[in-house]
Amino acid sequence: MSTPRILIWFWSGGGGGSLFAYNLARRLSVRFGASAVTLSLRADDPTLERARDADFQVLAANIVSDRRKPLTTLSSLTRGARILADQARNADLVIVPMNFASAAPLSAGLKQPLVYCAHDPEPHPGDYARMLQRATQAVLLSRARKVMALSEYAAGRLRALGVASHKVEVAPLQSVFEPSPSRSKNGNPVQLVLAGRMIAYKGVDILADALAPLNTRDDWRLKIAGLGPALDDRMLARFAHPQIERAERAWMKDAELEALIANADVVLAPYRSATQSGVVAQAIARGTPCIVTPVGALGEQIGKGEAGWIADRADASAFAAVMSRALDQPGERAEKAAAALNLAYKAWEHDHWGWLDHL
Repeated sequence: MSTPRILIWFWSGGGGGSLFAYNLARRLSVRFGASAVTLSLRADDPTLERARDADFQVLAANIVSDRRKPLTTLSSLTRGARILADQARNADLVIVPMNFASAAPLSAGLKQPLVYCAHDPEPHPGDYARMLQRATQAVLLSRARKVMALSEYAAGRLRALGVASHKVEVAPLQSVFEPSPSRSKNGNPVQLVLAGRMIAYKGVDILADALAPLNTRDDWRLKIAGLGPALDDRMLARFAHPQIERAERAWMKDAELEALIANADVVLAPYRSATQSGVVAQAIARGTPCIVTPVGALGEQIGKGEAGWIADRADASAFAAVMSRALDQPGERAEKAAAALNLAYKAWEHDHWGWLDHL
């Protein structure tokens, strides 16, 4: 059987979606060969230059596809359809690695089989444009030949919501992040990190409350960086503790986020709701254990506790208790860091994409 020619199509403006698209292209290049994979990004995507330095082909699309600019996005659909048809001309299949503004309408013109990566079966509480997300994802789920879930939890939820079982394939989120051991994860003081898109369901307030019983300890430091409405001025003021080394609203470049995670001893995920977490996946790839809440696939991502700690509940007291345990047990931190890297290698080395040969 010949190797499939794959177009990974993501026309949004950077962020976690672009990072996932880039890493998926890298992993599929390893699996199928660099010549088999083409990555199409929006021309102003900050990931574009990084992608061009990789070994796979990269195409730029000079179009508007932005949920914040609905009229301009709609007016550019005809041109976008022409660009997509041209870029997909030699492809055997097209992968949409994450939903984006023009994906649903433009997917109607594709002649190739569509693979859609459904990061979240349903929008999270407090997420943006939830009705629009549901409507556009429903179109993509219907049109897709296969639906890629990034955790067993997500696969189960998709099936429960009516996606046919034969359409659902699982490729764990951390399987696209190449393992890269960094410094020893047993620092003193312990370096903690909270990073990413700051939306209500990420539990920033849970962490703020959880720090109160830890205020008398000087054996930890915390860096907080991300952008979103949950990290407003009032919330930032709640992190005015001497142990906080950084607390700012900042959209981080990929390299900055990766460095922040690589230099951490523990990554925090105090989420109220989750499917799976890109930050947790990146942490595991760096051998950085995580403290998570018992929601979605977060526990699944850390090997049900092998590579981190799972709070009993998604609330401040439970999260504070597990943070105290992590701080008190340097030997346990070292064991969980080693387990995280082991999980990362297993996910990276396993072939989760053989089914692409049969579309």
